[in-house]
Amino acid sequence: MSSRRSILVKRVAAALFLGIFAVQVIPSLADVINGESQSESAPSPTPLVTVSPEPSVAPDGETATPTSSASPEPTATIIYSDVETATPAPTYAPTQNVKIRIPGKFPVDPRATSVHISPIAISGGEILLVCLSVDNAILQLAGGDENLLIEGNGTKNLRISGDGAAVNAILNAGRGLRLVATAKINGAVVTTRAASMTAASVDSELCSGTEKVFRSSISAMGLGMN
Repeated sequence: MSSRRSILVKRVAAALFLGIFAVQVIPSLADVINGESQSESAPSPTPLVTVSPEPSVAPDGETATPTSSASPEPTATIIYSDVETATPAPTYAPTQNVKIRIPGKFPVDPRATSVHISPIAISGGEILLVCLSVDNAILQLAGGDENLLIEGNGTKNLRISGDGAAVNAILNAGRGLRLVATAKINGAVVTTRAASMTAASVDSELCSGTEKVFRSSISAMGLGMN
């Protein structure tokens, strides 16, 4: 009887021990196991440390604001060329072999108020400048040429420039270059200047620098009773 009671007491004690173990120890072990699992699967984030640049101090004691050192991205530069090639101004040709062939005297009736200057032959250059002037009359061309530069037709100063052959042609067109005066033409003097040019021009300043100059006079013919 005593042995059975002793066995029963041992069984009750073992059951109590198991109950206490189940209530207290097992939950603690579960918490520990769960905590280690969470720490391994999701490590805690490392705090970020922001470092602010220290402001530089200017020589005068003021705090200078830090500027960014980043360089701007290079950009392509497009240059449009619209420069036109400059054309040199017309001037005298390097070689001046100009020759002027015009009669030195033109006899006229003492009562005449006009006269034709012909023939005129000017040579020595592919492009010519011919300047004619008269003091007491006007110079008139019989025609025109759109390929020539003509200035002063119908005035005391006539300038023609362009192809040499065309210049000679217009000076001799019709009966030739005509001088017209409001009174008697007797005593008039026609001055002819010519130069070989690099390009056509009727600039009056170029007339004064020509090397070849020729003068023709208008004189009255001696008339008898008939």
